[in-house]
Amino acid sequence: MTTTMTITQYNPKTVTICSVGLLGGSIGAALKKSGFTGKIIGLSSEKSLKTALALDLIDDGYPYSHLEQIIPQTDLLILCSPILAIVETIEALGKMDLPRGLVITDIGSTKKVITETAQKHLPKSVHFIGGHPMAGSEKSGPGASDPYIFQNAIYVLTSASDEDEKIINGLSGFLQNYLGCRTVLMNPEKHDTITAAVSHFPHILASALVLNAYKQEEQTEGTLSLAAGGFRDMTRIAASSYEIWHDIFATNKSACVNQIDSFIEILTDMKTSLENDSLKESYEKARQIKNSMPNNGLKARERSPQC
Repeated sequence: MTTTMTITQYNPKTVTICSVGLLGGSIGAALKKSGFTGKIIGLSSEKSLKTALALDLIDDGYPYSHLEQIIPQTDLLILCSPILAIVETIEALGKMDLPRGLVITDIGSTKKVITETAQKHLPKSVHFIGGHPMAGSEKSGPGASDPYIFQNAIYVLTSASDEDEKIINGLSGFLQNYLGCRTVLMNPEKHDTITAAVSHFPHILASALVLNAYKQEEQTEGTLSLAAGGFRDMTRIAASSYEIWHDIFATNKSACVNQIDSFIEILTDMKTSLENDSLKESYEKARQIKNSMPNNGLKARERSPQC
């Protein structure tokens, strides 16, 4: 299921961001920039909170251990930690006395494991709607926060169960209004299959390209010094921290392995075409597909590059 979302009025008075890193901080920055008048609370490490408060990304900051104390005053809880930490937080929330009607969402790059955990551990009195903004940067931490990072980007929403359509549309409207994104509803399995192809595997490929060039550098000194725009554009995301990507690969391993197998098959075919001086068909097909693709994620000049 893939559905374009519609805007419905939803105005949480207090938004709590659990883990104020790049995306958590960018959510706070976007809310502030777009005129959100409610309160923004951050839960994070002492270092991140200090930076987030100094940059006015949040109004108040507390350590992660204060989650249970902060929950009663929270209307919308956004989990912005790495995936396995999100899973642990959802499990911990299931043991707390949660306010009825609390809306919980996340920004994890895989959705099946997270939504299944929410379905298993969270009470029916709260609403969990999984989320994944298709935006980011190779940078990390609240100091890299960007209020424009979500503008015009696709923001996928997934549901752990048959959530009230009004709740889903309400969160969709809130995100579109204050982040400037375009929300799409998709089931978790389809999301993970698609993102393996267009997000997760490209990170593996970017690292492989860098390793391949370095291997050539060891054989032919000066290889890396000639790496120019095309190579740098294709490998920018190889600068990303593996700390986050470990969780992505761990929770979407099968789909990523399938993409590697598919790529090896395509590369093998192109190798044969190269040997036979017949690469034109593959090049032309790829060019036509690329030119027909929508420009998802193109933003204002101020935003960070999408990854």
